[in-house]
Amino acid sequence: MGFRFLFSFALLFLVLLSGNRTAAANSTEVTAHPFVQTVADVFVNRSSVTVRISSSADELDLIHGIVPLEDGKYDTAELLEGVRTHGDFLLERFEIYDSEGNRLEGKVTEMPNWEIPAEGVASGRLIDYMLDFTLEYQLQEPPEYLTFQNYIIDYNFALPSEVKLLVKQAGSDVPYAEVLKIKQPKTVRFDWDKPLQNHLTGQQLREWFDETREKTLGITSYGGVYAFIYITPREVRLEILIPLANLKEFMNFEQADPWYLEVAEQELARPEIEAFFAEGNPVTINGELVKPRFDRFDFGGLDVRDFGKMRERKRISLANGRVGVIMSYPTRNIPDKVTVTWTKFSKMLKDVDVVLIGPDDSVEKKQFSKYLSDNTIVWVNPGIPPLPEVVEVAFDESSVQSPLKLPLLSIASALGVLLFLVSMIYRRQFNRSKVWMIAVLSVVAVIALPNKISVPGFSATVEMDPAEASQVFDRLHTNLFRSFDYKTEDDVYDALARTTDGPLLKKIYLDMRKSLEVQEQGGAVSSIDRIEILEGDLVPVVDGDSDLQAPDFAYRSVWELEGTVEHWGHIHQRTNRYEALFNVRNIDGLWKFTDFQSINQDQGQVVRSLRKF
Repeated sequence: MGFRFLFSFALLFLVLLSGNRTAAANSTEVTAHPFVQTVADVFVNRSSVTVRISSSADELDLIHGIVPLEDGKYDTAELLEGVRTHGDFLLERFEIYDSEGNRLEGKVTEMPNWEIPAEGVASGRLIDYMLDFTLEYQLQEPPEYLTFQNYIIDYNFALPSEVKLLVKQAGSDVPYAEVLKIKQPKTVRFDWDKPLQNHLTGQQLREWFDETREKTLGITSYGGVYAFIYITPREVRLEILIPLANLKEFMNFEQADPWYLEVAEQELARPEIEAFFAEGNPVTINGELVKPRFDRFDFGGLDVRDFGKMRERKRISLANGRVGVIMSYPTRNIPDKVTVTWTKFSKMLKDVDVVLIGPDDSVEKKQFSKYLSDNTIVWVNPGIPPLPEVVEVAFDESSVQSPLKLPLLSIASALGVLLFLVSMIYRRQFNRSKVWMIAVLSVVAVIALPNKISVPGFSATVEMDPAEASQVFDRLHTNLFRSFDYKTEDDVYDALARTTDGPLLKKIYLDMRKSLEVQEQGGAVSSIDRIEILEGDLVPVVDGDSDLQAPDFAYRSVWELEGTVEHWGHIHQRTNRYEALFNVRNIDGLWKFTDFQSINQDQGQVVRSLRKF
């Protein structure tokens, strides 16, 4: 691929700069050759595109059917009329699309000044002449992307046509060169802030490519197929970015316009594309073949950022449209072994660039290729331990109970006073000695009241100690968010049920899930990277659950949560801050949240970064 690119670049550059092209548009003769490629020199500035197409006059015969007369020579008038026809033909068959997939409308601004010899052109000698046509296209704004497509051929003609494409950007002295084959569009990106210069040093050139990579989120081949394999503790995820033109080789879409796929037609195409990927990418986890769950399905244009954010759905062009597919394969924990196989190759789809991201954030670059005998990628767990399960928080009776202590001497003295009084009243005898005893016992009862003695075999429930309440809350709070490590709704609910009482389960699931969603990423739920409790204290009970009794408690907490969403190698990270009230109760020997009230929630800014691959 690199050699072919360099060869075509060198060849085209020589053609461009030679200045003495022997087959010029002004009818200079060239050495006969059995096959002459069309050359398209493209100059792009901020407001227009100029294309100079040099094609062999032989195409007047091959494409337009102009044939020699009986004397073996072509009719001069017919040839000149054929030139005008060929200019319109080139305008129709040399296609340019903007980044949105809209075809640019142009016009022929310069025709060849072909001075045909007086003796005419003999049969078989049209190949001796090259004809230069100039096409102009106006732009509304400086283009970031342009896609070029070649259909310069009669559809009934047996041999395919090739166009040597050379694209130059105003302000840059480094052209883009490529061979443009039939039905194989090529896309060029233009940097108007910092056009690439030939005189850059090695360090400056590296910096330019690094900046370009950041701007394009690492997706630098616009006609290439990319696959990202994510292995996480709760799922294996396969994300594919593929040009629509590649898919077109394998299936027939229902299209009103053969060059575009409308929104409704995209929906009709989805089942067929799903079947294609489900069949063409068998995945095994721990030796078992697993069927994919299609989590996301996007149709978009050239800008890969379209696949990372919410956008308006619109029609896409077959020339530069792309499809992003996300398939997931849930697991109960980090797998021991994963295999991913690619089976679909074609004339255009010859290889797939693969990035494998492990649960330890390791990154490996791999490739599927039609030229390889084995297109299975194998990942084996290098020893990464499984995540701990979400474990219920047991109620520790000893931490909230204390021995029953009573002022036994005071109680005994009080009973003595009571007995003397009853005796005196019953006998109706009020002697001085009994009165003195009552007085003494009363004094003893009052003096001994603070002196309490433990009663063996008896204990009492007390209010939660703040430190103990904090420990219980922290464990419940961790479990709450650990539950969202699971991927299926049933698994999340099962994990939440170990921490949350039944009536609160659905509410807390919906509230927490919503807080983890990143709307800029189509509502994708963040993976939780960090939870930090900043403040916490015991407070009066939350309204609605005011029947809390010791040792039940209410707790106010402020915490930060850092979460990420990653697709196609680019990471979106956000840190949110929350404040909420929780009621905590002992339910059948387990601590659980029984009420939740949000006080405040601050959504942080989404910070985008690019994984290095």
